Amino acid sequence: MTEFGKILFPTDFSESAENASRYALSLAKKYGSKVYVIHVIEPFTYTTEFGLDFSAQLKEMEASARRLLDDVAASIKKNNLDVESVLITGEPFVEIIKYARKEQVDLIVMATHGRSGIEHMLMGSVAEKVVRKSPCPVLTIKKSGQTFTMP
Repeated sequence: MTEFGKILFPTDFSESAENASRYALSLAKKYGSKVYVIHVIEPFTYTTEFGLDFSAQLKEMEASARRLLDDVAASIKKNNLDVESVLITGEPFVEIIKYARKEQVDLIVMATHGRSGIEHMLMGSVAEKVVRKSPCPVLTIKKSGQTFTMP
């Protein structure tokens, strides 16, 4: 039987991620796992030709993400689990994979958003890329009530 001593839970603070957190928490309780909660802020590019400065918005976005991340970590700690929260800036799937390798996690538990068609083609799927590149097993959790329609 495989034990999951370290579980990585990437979150975007969505309803889907909240649903996935229940699975991460359940597994962490069962195995006494340390939980790493990670949020990746995607950098946005802007030009300075127009004299616009977005540094204040970026700082506010980071502060808001830190508050939300701390809330998630606090709710996990209430279950007497060891938790570490991490806020990173970068390409989400790349940073999730890098962090999983760095911490040698045993399992990644993350949400899928169920995009399809053009939206999936244009935006891609962070979860799909993580599954393909992950150094460890990935448990993907679909949104509650999400159904698949045959093409």
